[in-house]
Amino acid sequence: MKRVSLAIALGIFVQCQVLAGPKCKAGMGYSAVDMSGPVNDSFLDNAKRIGISTIIRYYDWEDETLPNKTLKQSELKSIAERGLNVAVVFQHHNDSTTTFETVGRGKIDGKRSVYLAKSFSQPAGSAVYFGVDGIDAKFFEKFRKIKTTNEEKYGIDVVKRYFREVNSVFSGTGYKIGVYGSGLVCRSILDAGLAQYCWLANATGWPEYREFEKSNRWQLKQLLPTKARDCFGVEVDLDVVGHHGQTFGQWSPTRPRENDSK
Repeated sequence: MKRVSLAIALGIFVQCQVLAGPKCKAGMGYSAVDMSGPVNDSFLDNAKRIGISTIIRYYDWEDETLPNKTLKQSELKSIAERGLNVAVVFQHHNDSTTTFETVGRGKIDGKRSVYLAKSFSQPAGSAVYFGVDGIDAKFFEKFRKIKTTNEEKYGIDVVKRYFREVNSVFSGTGYKIGVYGSGLVCRSILDAGLAQYCWLANATGWPEYREFEKSNRWQLKQLLPTKARDCFGVEVDLDVVGHHGQTFGQWSPTRPRENDSK
């Protein structure tokens, strides 16, 4: 996910230190890899070689928060040719408290996600994850002295509102909803029935990380970012699948037609 939000969150909860991510080796149990930039054939071949079966990419708005962040048809073609799966996460300033404090933003982002999902022929029954990138930590710094309940202090009430709005858009589409974030966010959103899947973020300093990790309620767990020299010459996040089989909302793309847009 977004490196800036991870750095801020770790600075709030733990002392600054250099944390080494895993190396890209076969037989280590990695099932997925998430990338904020487009994948190429060489990367996909190397990912498959170490046992990766799912490539996680992004949905975003046209004014992307990072260049080439949004999944492309050409990537789906390459992924499909190698028999790999794809999963998607929507993120557009999801590390900003303003995003979640804005009434109606969940509907706006939900509509954009459904539009993209249909444009990529994403099948019903698969999922779109929505990022909650350290928002609870930021809300806590903002509200801990003026709010009363824990849900208010950590901004969980507005995060729930955002997901209720997303649900109102997804109703009847056949798509499932996932949440990416801290243990606290995952627990709260799952308990409220507002998502079917949790992707536990790699920021171990975010609220309730250890408790939720031990609960085994997560479907995906993100590991610390790798170093470029350790993973195909590019920094990536490797992910492991939880104790719920291999289903976490991923899907098998079909090869695009020749006249599909790039």
